[in-house]
Amino acid sequence: MDADLRTSPDTERPHALVWIDSQAAIVVRWEDEQARIERVTSDVPDHTESGGHLRHDPAIRHGGGRSQDAEESRRHEYRSRFMKDVAHRLPEDADLTVLGPGTTHEHLVKSIRASDAEHHRVRHVAGRRSSRLTDRQLVALLRELEGDEAPRRTALDLAGDADRSERHEVAPR
Repeated sequence: MDADLRTSPDTERPHALVWIDSQAAIVVRWEDEQARIERVTSDVPDHTESGGHLRHDPAIRHGGGRSQDAEESRRHEYRSRFMKDVAHRLPEDADLTVLGPGTTHEHLVKSIRASDAEHHRVRHVAGRRSSRLTDRQLVALLRELEGDEAPRRTALDLAGDADRSERHEVAPR
């Protein structure tokens, strides 16, 4: 695990985790001794829906063809709203780790850091590239960031409480 993603051992600050791309975000945090997973969906249009690729006639000088500025601007506006929605769901007193496959997680980290500076909040906000993770992987990563070990279950735990009451101990010979 990267050392820059861990909270420092001398702080007792909680940690929250966000996995985000342009289509969805998953926020994971501890609440009442349980991992709480919240999903947020996005209205950000795909690059292909927001204008697509345009071909220009090489004989025409610059300025020919439809401008993509309006479509890209609209896409950035949707992404900005989506990131603000995700940021508002994050605890203000927790250190954050933001993960994602593209540049959206980088934009969210930059936005959170700017907001923290504006509101004089001091917390660690880290970002790193990551492919899609399952809920269990996200919870395990959050445990690791918090410094907790995953709960281990033994075969007796898996057998159930009903079976334990029927077991008899055998004395050694």
